[in-house]
Amino acid sequence: MKALSFRASGDFARFRCPYTTTSALTYTVMHPIAIKGLIGAIMGIDYEDLYEYTKEMKIGIEVLKPIKKDTQSFNLVPQIKNNGSPTFPSRIEFLRDVCYRIYVIDSDEKLNEIKRVLVNRSYTFTPYLGASEHIAKLQFEGIEEVNNVSQEIGLVNCTIPKEQIILEKNQDVQLCLDRIPVKNEKTREYVKYEKVVFVPGGSMVAQLNYVLKVGDSNVYFF
Repeated sequence: MKALSFRASGDFARFRCPYTTTSALTYTVMHPIAIKGLIGAIMGIDYEDLYEYTKEMKIGIEVLKPIKKDTQSFNLVPQIKNNGSPTFPSRIEFLRDVCYRIYVIDSDEKLNEIKRVLVNRSYTFTPYLGASEHIAKLQFEGIEEVNNVSQEIGLVNCTIPKEQIILEKNQDVQLCLDRIPVKNEKTREYVKYEKVVFVPGGSMVAQLNYVLKVGDSNVYFF
């Protein structure tokens, strides 16, 4: 089994929380479903086929830069009468100056196809980070063998479920916590969420019972 890794970075990103509407909030980390959408876009996978194309795909996420959030106000054009007003105010939250290392496990054939597109930058659709105005810069890093981890406890750089963190061994580490969607249905509805922890640009001590080794990195795959 092998894993492909690449970087995705951008000046801005927005991964909207579905329970917010006109005052849109964003998740603090790019989640697996958004990453599958990004891969589907650069590969030119039809919307109707994306679920099947990514169904067996496993995703690991490493946050490489500190979390920075901005909130900006916009005047949006309503799709209904809106009491006769031509616009209405909306506050929207963004992530600023983001960079992720993304790991992908799938068949060798599919990984090689993704590698070809990343190396040649022959994207079918322009890649973006959650919203079409936030263009993503992608950089292929490599394809490496995936191995089991020998030890029970060790350092992890990637996003990992909260219950695997050993808090007493991370007293001096600034942990970031969020609850993100990790599984969706064909209709795009999120059906599973996970409380996750990550350290932007750093590592944390965690239980490694569900972690795999990719090169020198311990990676949890959703």
